[in-house]
Amino acid sequence: MFGETMIANHEWRLVAPWYHWQRQLDAEQRQPWQTRPVFQKFDQTDFVKTFTADPQRSLRFLENEDTVFDTSLKEVAKISSGPLVNRFTQLYAPKKPGGAKADSAQEATLVPTGTRKLYLATHKRNYLVVSELHCYAPGFPKVKADQVCQAGFVVRRRALSIPAAQQTAAHKAAAQILKEINSVKSDLAYWQQTTPATGLGSKRRKQAVQKAVANGTYAGIVKDLQTKLSTAQKKLTDWRATYQVTATLEGWIPGKFENIGSWQAVEGTPKQTHSKPFPTDEATFPLFALFPDPKIPGHSARGRNIYFGVVPTSSLDTDQFGVPRFDSDVAYEIRCFVRRHKTDCPKTDKKPDCHGEIVWSEATETYKLASATDLNGTSNRPITIKLPDFKELAAQAASLPANKLAPVRMIQPQSMKFSVDDGKATGGGIGGFQICFFSIPLITIVAMFLLQLFLPIVVFLFGLFFLLALKFCIPPSLSVAAGADLSAKLDLAMPKLEADASLDIDIGLDAALGIPNFTADFNATMTTGIIQEHSIVKADDKTSLQDFSNAAFLPLGVGMNEAGKLTDAEGLPKPEAGLDLTASLELEPRVEVTVK
Repeated sequence: MFGETMIANHEWRLVAPWYHWQRQLDAEQRQPWQTRPVFQKFDQTDFVKTFTADPQRSLRFLENEDTVFDTSLKEVAKISSGPLVNRFTQLYAPKKPGGAKADSAQEATLVPTGTRKLYLATHKRNYLVVSELHCYAPGFPKVKADQVCQAGFVVRRRALSIPAAQQTAAHKAAAQILKEINSVKSDLAYWQQTTPATGLGSKRRKQAVQKAVANGTYAGIVKDLQTKLSTAQKKLTDWRATYQVTATLEGWIPGKFENIGSWQAVEGTPKQTHSKPFPTDEATFPLFALFPDPKIPGHSARGRNIYFGVVPTSSLDTDQFGVPRFDSDVAYEIRCFVRRHKTDCPKTDKKPDCHGEIVWSEATETYKLASATDLNGTSNRPITIKLPDFKELAAQAASLPANKLAPVRMIQPQSMKFSVDDGKATGGGIGGFQICFFSIPLITIVAMFLLQLFLPIVVFLFGLFFLLALKFCIPPSLSVAAGADLSAKLDLAMPKLEADASLDIDIGLDAALGIPNFTADFNATMTTGIIQEHSIVKADDKTSLQDFSNAAFLPLGVGMNEAGKLTDAEGLPKPEAGLDLTASLELEPRVEVTVK
């Protein structure tokens, strides 16, 4: 099918690399000449070196990690009977209109959007956009690299333009429609099991689906939700017509000052003019030709004309008001281009060396960037901070000279002066110039103290009880390094957690393992322990926690149990419970090279 380069001046097509053609053909019913450039994901810093050695060696995009999810809030009523009477099913804040306690709480669930999520370099993820150049002629032959005098890509975003007089009403109406769409999508994702779920939540959802399939109601439920979704989406189309909303494509236009620019309307595929080397002032990124290493047999770029470029996930650029060029709230797309070298122009080292025709690819799939605090992203690069040992710190302070005790120098143009009397700060004022020296362990200890002090304040003040699941302290005796006997005891103790995620779970870990942090009544420990640990929390606030269940903590206990079964490459128990950094590193399936 793939012949030699055509000499005639045929149309060019910038498409997906050949090893992605079948995937787009299967998923989107595209022919090879209709495909679009693709993203390839990597987890190492030298990913370009890896790609040039083997273009097909990249990570798979995982459905539950590499997809953007919206959140949907559902009303959760209290249980009216049984062991869960007067309890909600998750750790979320109740609504309190007018200061009164409501009879329902809000439960947040993830709703898949189908939009690709790209993580940041700080999340240990890097991306390339990859394309391949062909001649649109019988046999779909390749185009030689020397016929191209420039290759690059642009990053675009789509924006909506609403008449100023209609903006307030349009935003209000859109918010209501989007809420309805999100709610229906949430229900549909539940029944189609496309929302990430773990533990008992996943098990109960599967049981509900199996029950609906068994009694013949599943197809009807899904069809009804799909009809509701279509109706809601039709409302969005009508909204666009009612409020005269138009869509525009925007590209980044650099300003006259470094790292300052703006998003401005651009054409999708602007044509070449003779007044400037590029049709617009839009910022571009380079694409590089991939030349196969002749020493590598069966190289995926052999006999091909493949181009690749590094996808930017961060930038120092901002607009004049400091708004960053790239952020996690905007959807982007990439469009690649190449410039055909004019046959009557002499070739030079300049890029571009002529005003030849520009050939554009189709736009890539839409993507959004992960936020810097994304839980999936931050888990890819875990951090360990070991707090100072007080005994060791005291011994060192008594034995080291003064010039080694406080190496952090802080210069205060104006010092803050106050004294502490009976636990209260008094006599505050602004003093003069001062230089202070601090120890790094001292700064760390105070920071940890403030975190522990203010966490319960934030939790109780704003009712964000689910935040308790984001902080979990493992007692020393729970370390897997304690021995194989511990794992066996955990196996005996943890099944009691599986009984019900929303009961006053009798964990029994104290009896089995002698762990003082877990008593016979986990719920009582959770509610009273925080109050005892933090004096800022009043005893009356205990009733606030009693409304909720222990479900948010269940995966932690099960995870500890599973961690006890993990072994390293030599079959020995891993030293402690923690993340498995290789669990989600799945390589893309390889397509065998057939072109010589």
